[in-house]
Amino acid sequence: MVETDIQRTYRNPGDFEAVKLLGTLLLEGICAEDYQKAMYDLGFHLGEILQPSLDRHKTYCLAITVEDADFLAAGLSDFLSQKEYKVYLACFWNDRKKIAGRDLAPILNSYYDKGYEQADEIIVLKAIMAGACVVKTNISALIEKVKPSAIHVVAPVMHIHSRKNLELEFPESISRLFDYTYLAIDARLDEASHTVIPGVGGNVYEKLGFKNSKDKNAYIPEVLKQRIFA
Repeated sequence: MVETDIQRTYRNPGDFEAVKLLGTLLLEGICAEDYQKAMYDLGFHLGEILQPSLDRHKTYCLAITVEDADFLAAGLSDFLSQKEYKVYLACFWNDRKKIAGRDLAPILNSYYDKGYEQADEIIVLKAIMAGACVVKTNISALIEKVKPSAIHVVAPVMHIHSRKNLELEFPESISRLFDYTYLAIDARLDEASHTVIPGVGGNVYEKLGFKNSKDKNAYIPEVLKQRIFA
């Protein structure tokens, strides 16, 4: 990795597609539709970067959050489908709470493709990893049923401490399964809002067009409707 400025370290500064797309997320006044498109393109691009870590003979459980489903996750899922990987989808509606100073992300609702328990490996996707509590919660829910040989943690942007925070939540028998695919690491965190700076340009729910957390948790993604009503 090469540090390019005070705030952000790109995993590969020569990846001009990543630099461009991450820059798009930071544009002042960007509309929800353009932000959604950039997220989709980031998901597809992350698939290209993740692919060398995958095995076409294995099956995968792709764990996503509801706000990412039709955008970032759709891009990654479309890439994997084009490359003919067998993927089961698990989608989570997470709340966010702080109890006794500890960030929690309880699951309010969930969707699982039939047969997801058979997956050989897990891919956990998140638009931004700050404290990693959502990723931790969703991994914990999956490993009750899935016995993965690897867990791929994927995000466009991660906070500098999120990897350590995530691994501290699990015994070494689980954390040793983790590998990470990301485009940039950011060192700044707004403690009041728990927002990574520059991150993905602010509150990802609002940037995607949701009013707030309650609004996004009432959303049924189109990708799930296609599965449920197929």
